[in-house]
Amino acid sequence: MSEMNRRSFVGGSFAALAAMAANRESSLLFAGKDNELHNLYWGDIHNHNECGLAKGSLERAIDLARGHLDFWAATGHSWWHDMPDLPGTGREMFLEGFERHRKFWPKTRGLVEESTDDEFVAILGYEWHSSAFGDYCMLFPEDNRELYLPDHANKLLDFADSKNALAITHHVGYKKGWRGANFDFHRPVTSPVVEVMSEHGCTMSLTSPHDMVRHSMGGRSSQQVIERQLESGMRFGFVGSSDTHRGYPGAYGEGVVGIWAPELSRRAIFAALRKRRTYATSGERIAVEFAINGQPMGSELPTTADRQIDIRVEGQNTLQMIELVCRGQVIERHFPQDHSPGPLALPGRAKCRIRYGWGPWAQFESGRICMWDMKIRLEGGQIRRAYPCFQAAPFDEELRDTLKVIDEQTLHLVSPTSRVKSFEEDPTKSVVLDLEGGPDAEIVVQTTKPAEQTVRAKLGYLRDDNEITFTGGFGAESFIIEQLVGPSDFGATLRWHDRRNAGGEADWYYVRVTQHNGHCAWSSPIWVG
Repeated sequence: MSEMNRRSFVGGSFAALAAMAANRESSLLFAGKDNELHNLYWGDIHNHNECGLAKGSLERAIDLARGHLDFWAATGHSWWHDMPDLPGTGREMFLEGFERHRKFWPKTRGLVEESTDDEFVAILGYEWHSSAFGDYCMLFPEDNRELYLPDHANKLLDFADSKNALAITHHVGYKKGWRGANFDFHRPVTSPVVEVMSEHGCTMSLTSPHDMVRHSMGGRSSQQVIERQLESGMRFGFVGSSDTHRGYPGAYGEGVVGIWAPELSRRAIFAALRKRRTYATSGERIAVEFAINGQPMGSELPTTADRQIDIRVEGQNTLQMIELVCRGQVIERHFPQDHSPGPLALPGRAKCRIRYGWGPWAQFESGRICMWDMKIRLEGGQIRRAYPCFQAAPFDEELRDTLKVIDEQTLHLVSPTSRVKSFEEDPTKSVVLDLEGGPDAEIVVQTTKPAEQTVRAKLGYLRDDNEITFTGGFGAESFIIEQLVGPSDFGATLRWHDRRNAGGEADWYYVRVTQHNGHCAWSSPIWVG
């Protein structure tokens, strides 16, 4: 039995571990000096644990990150130089968190170095708060002894430049002066990307999904949203990260970053961030490729009238739409289900989500945690890949979500669920199977916890229906083997053409992807002119 590693998570074949990266290579040609195959890697570069103001040990955070991410950054709360008066004991809470971070700094540095290997990259960093300048996450390409905590953004950015570090601003949509970004101090070289999605919400525009309602800084400001900055001529790429405060990097639903890079190394990750070969998702692992005239996301092209736009998307759910945005306006839309060739063809490839959790209303039984022990088997077919979708709840230092590979037909899942403080009041988690089989191939779900049960569902049945199983009487936890999703519904390869006057202001384009389950992705822009 082997633990589900990061390659399996992002789409590797169980049957050929050495060839897994080949299944994740970009199918769009990168022109010029970047004309080499790039792989898709997933990470979280803004998250919290007990090294600051959050929960969970640093060791737990690393365990969880290693289990389902390719890279992770330690970004504990470090300082708030212009902290105002806060309600209740808020000020004391922050000061105590900053002191914990300072004391943990040597340990953080050591664990970051120890946990980095060929399969997982850890990055040293910290978060610097400012009412006036907005918050930054500092990311260092190598070990850094100094914990520099200045009282001005220019000093922080000068320090970042001296260390060849990055300073990434986040939750930028809050009003300036209330910890929203102060773009007057933005430096493109030091801050080549901006965090556009986290548990705070999405800051792309006033009409974006994932509203900013969870924190004390108010809602989105029209002057602060991302599209307004691009309209003003600023140039930066997009990243997502969780900003989780429960010590769960990559927590489902809170935000992750996808990067295209030729290899998994700290050097390659920083190079991809600097080149803006990055994009944000709300948590679902949606693969997005985007190029104009052969140049990938993040590129700056010379002025040209003819623009060939190539896009490839592979989601984990049915795709609602793929949109091409130019200068803030949608100029192309594709609705995959409008182009469906018909019923799912079997034998063939499909995706199937197994979702588990639910349970009694909180009013019925407060504080209940349900432990799941589940084997998932595909008889008569092959599991090509598996994608765990694990949210942060329930929190417990000793609890872990684990997904292990037994063979190319069998997975073993151990996972807790709860309604207590579940993200967006969703008490479920899930695993998405990317599978191949005929109509008589059968998904078998066998649980020993919370109840001993065996449920079987043939792919031919799941083509049109789902299978719901309760683990007890009314109010008990349950699981669903969901209806299959076919390739024409979860993926699309598109080519559009746009022709514009060669003179005038530069044009900026980005791709927005929306799934029917509400999850979204936003590619970094490409500029022409």
